[in-house]
Amino acid sequence: MINPIQQSYVANTALNTNRIDKETKTNDTQKTENDKASKIAEQIKNGTYKIDTKTTAAAIADSLI
Repeated sequence: MINPIQQSYVANTALNTNRIDKETKTNDTQKTENDKASKIAEQIKNGTYKIDTKTTAAAIADSLI
């Protein structure tokens, strides 16, 4: 039989692992978004940026759903 102290430790360990995984995913997402923003800013600066209306419309529609 598992005593309450061991049970609590196991539960806390599992929760901490999930939190760390979420933080890692969040950091990866932020890096990706920052890279995209940097590329777009560079393209705007160079005058080579073109708006893809189909992709933009699809992204807006997805965010509303």
